[in-house]
Amino acid sequence: MTQPVPYYPEQGVLVREDALSGLLPAGLRPEDARLLFVHAHPDDESIATGATMGRYAELGAQVVLLTMTRGERGEVIPESLRALEVGRPGCTDDGTALGRYRVGELDDAAARLGVADRFFAGEPPALDPAAGFAGGTGHYHDSGMSWGPDGRAAPAGDSSPHSLTAASAGEAAAHVAAAVRAVRPHVLVTYDDDGGYGHPDHVRTAEVAVRGAELAARPGTDAAGEPAEPWRTPLLWAVEGEARPEDPRPQAAVHGSAERKRAAMAAHATQLVLAADGTRFALSNGVWQPFSALETYRLVAGDPGAAAAEEERPDTAAPASLPTALVTSVAAGLAGASVATVLHGAIWYSPAGWWLPWGLLFATALLLSVSLWTGTATRRVWAAAVPGLISYLVSWVFAYGGDGSVIVVTNPGTAVGLVGLAWFVLVFVVTILSVVVTGRWVRARRRADRTA
Repeated sequence: MTQPVPYYPEQGVLVREDALSGLLPAGLRPEDARLLFVHAHPDDESIATGATMGRYAELGAQVVLLTMTRGERGEVIPESLRALEVGRPGCTDDGTALGRYRVGELDDAAARLGVADRFFAGEPPALDPAAGFAGGTGHYHDSGMSWGPDGRAAPAGDSSPHSLTAASAGEAAAHVAAAVRAVRPHVLVTYDDDGGYGHPDHVRTAEVAVRGAELAARPGTDAAGEPAEPWRTPLLWAVEGEARPEDPRPQAAVHGSAERKRAAMAAHATQLVLAADGTRFALSNGVWQPFSALETYRLVAGDPGAAAAEEERPDTAAPASLPTALVTSVAAGLAGASVATVLHGAIWYSPAGWWLPWGLLFATALLLSVSLWTGTATRRVWAAAVPGLISYLVSWVFAYGGDGSVIVVTNPGTAVGLVGLAWFVLVFVVTILSVVVTGRWVRARRRADRTA
């Protein structure tokens, strides 16, 4: 019996007159937006939503990708890599080696799309320790598929007990929910109920993504097992598979980045081939499909016309404006530098003849505190150096700006002179230390903000 031609829905064939041109809630600027795409295997993100992901990345949005499996059961196109395919001569594992290889392809594709962060189910933040993994592997395997007699995708006859479809929907949804609470997306994108063309992993991914978004609206735990604040995703969109004119749900038609989509698809060389002219592509079955940078979606939940309301947490605030940071750092620097410089020379003399420069210790601690506060409060690394620079200038003026000063003495023949010289050195050390510490703090906060 002849195998029927596999059925794949064509992208962008139906665009309603009232279709929206984007996926974001009303009034939300792309540069302020966070979008979480939930896909089943490496390559799905590029084929189904690559143009959309590339477009929003170009507009400055934070585009994040959660992939449920590593695609261990994919069919391999390049002859030189055929031994990675399960069932082929030379393949001695369950697809783990192919999964590892496809992780590398996904890394390349994500970079070409401009994805800000990506992870698999089972990797933080897409991990709920309380849910665990019934299969014991710590991640989900590709379930595989077959082609039914009607040419549509159907379950494989030999799915692994560690596969995504073998796991309970509640378990997988809990891991999606953990990712949603961490990323706090304004938009979540996944497949429609039919998975686009019926692949069992796509169908299950659609189910657990929607369920995970619902779970995330309730308090839960993060990947470390700590309490995590709930997050209600404003909009959930489904990739439109087979276009149906009678579908009553709102539609979005995104004219995305063809260049980024082609580049990302090309990264998945084990799974697809792009025509030389870039107008079509084929998977391992050799069935050519038209390439499209127009991707359509149907609304699953939310109101596109409602503005996205968000409660920002204090540690995710934006850096202070330049004038604010400058005024804050100079004011704090003048106050801190003046007090520290005046007090640095205070010495306690012991009856036994030794002395303790308590003023120097106090002044150093004060200057360090003021410098770190200035840098972290403004979230500007350079601002952390301003108090130190002002302290150095004030100290220099007192020491060398006139005929001499009792406030800053630099005569090494006296105790107060040694303290004065030490003060100049410590001001320099504190300034460098403050800049280094503030720089690391700011970088850490920026990483946290990507999932805040």
